[in-house]
Amino acid sequence: MKKVNLLIALLFCFIASAQLDNTFGIKAGTNYSKYIADYDIYKRKIGYYVGGFFNIGISDKTSIRPELLLANEGTKTSRELVVGGMEEGEKVSNINQLMILLPVNFRVELIDRLHLELGIQAGYVVKTQEILKKFPYDSSMEGQKNKYPLSELDRFDFGLNGGLGFDLTDQLELHARYSLGLIELNDFYKTSVISLGLGLKI
Repeated sequence: MKKVNLLIALLFCFIASAQLDNTFGIKAGTNYSKYIADYDIYKRKIGYYVGGFFNIGISDKTSIRPELLLANEGTKTSRELVVGGMEEGEKVSNINQLMILLPVNFRVELIDRLHLELGIQAGYVVKTQEILKKFPYDSSMEGQKNKYPLSELDRFDFGLNGGLGFDLTDQLELHARYSLGLIELNDFYKTSVISLGLGLKI
């Protein structure tokens, strides 16, 4: 009898969840990322993200939202070059890190159309490349690319997410989020990413 009651309860839960906001969607936007380290050479740089999400309704006000994203993150580096005790100029480069991200967020509606998002995020490095943007000794070297061997780098990241989502229409959403890495990658830095973008329910 207990098994029958459990099956009936599960059936009611399934029927109820089917009537909630279980929706697929796509999303894209820009991010503003940097490395957090002991060295004061890292600045934020602009990147992007694209991907999709699946919203799993729990109640009228709450849901779980897993996402799968492809993102260009990384950091900007800025160093003062010193020769013979004299500053010779600033060397600037962008480190572009192509990532596959899997955020899973709990969402709760604070007020009509405004959602608070909190959760976790796993990340995997697909490609890391440094582009020289400014070099005081030889401007012809600017734009030079240096691809980092992935075998020499930590490729898995894990962190926390927090942000807000606002429903502009029944299909179109606006998202703002901050992600902080908890793992010290390559024994010296953690990731910090601010992102802003749009989502479209399908």
